[in-house]
Amino acid sequence: MKTDFLYVRFGANWPAVRRFFLDVVWPEGAVCRSCGKISDGGVLCPACTARLRDDGALFSWQAEEVEPGLTAYSLRPHQGVARDLVLRLKHQAEACAARTLADLILPLPPDVVFPPDTVVTWVTMPESRRRDRCVDHGRLLAEETARRLGLPCRKLLLRRETRERNQASLNREMRQRNLQNAFSPAETITFPVLLVDDVLTTGTTARRCAEALRSAGAEHVAVLTFTRASGSRAVW
Repeated sequence: MKTDFLYVRFGANWPAVRRFFLDVVWPEGAVCRSCGKISDGGVLCPACTARLRDDGALFSWQAEEVEPGLTAYSLRPHQGVARDLVLRLKHQAEACAARTLADLILPLPPDVVFPPDTVVTWVTMPESRRRDRCVDHGRLLAEETARRLGLPCRKLLLRRETRERNQASLNREMRQRNLQNAFSPAETITFPVLLVDDVLTTGTTARRCAEALRSAGAEHVAVLTFTRASGSRAVW
């Protein structure tokens, strides 16, 4: 995060600026990134670490068919400690949250298999938004995911630079229109792809990204998100 701070412009980036100065006073491991209490050197305090595991013990690794042939695997409901970490990574430029979330991936369920030639990628954001947020949270999550799975990770999607509206404020129909033609492939794809994102809500982003990846030749695309909205429908 401190490296990304060099690119910060004040104003819209106040959360990232605030985070930088807080890191000087309370460096990583000093306070819990969820409850704010004194930590024991980890990103989370022992109590929140236990809650992060327990909250998902009965609901982890749910799968949803967001469209025929496109399965999205989600690790936790978008609530509690998992939600706190996603929001801190996404809106407060706390890169350490990506490592903690990625630790939830292993061990893989027996019926979740990613081929050894799979390439991990992420939902590319417009460069203007990356500057505003001071961190590319999708790339961080993808890189940490790939590291734990022992898979390569690289940028396979390009994003248009128009300022489409934030997806979080839109309904399902508006989300679909908002991301129309938003993504294009960065290269020809002849291997399976694992697309990593933070939250699964309506699945619109996953579908748009999958369209672009398939247009470049990808025959198999899977999606992994760290949390899922309460309205998502699990199939196992």
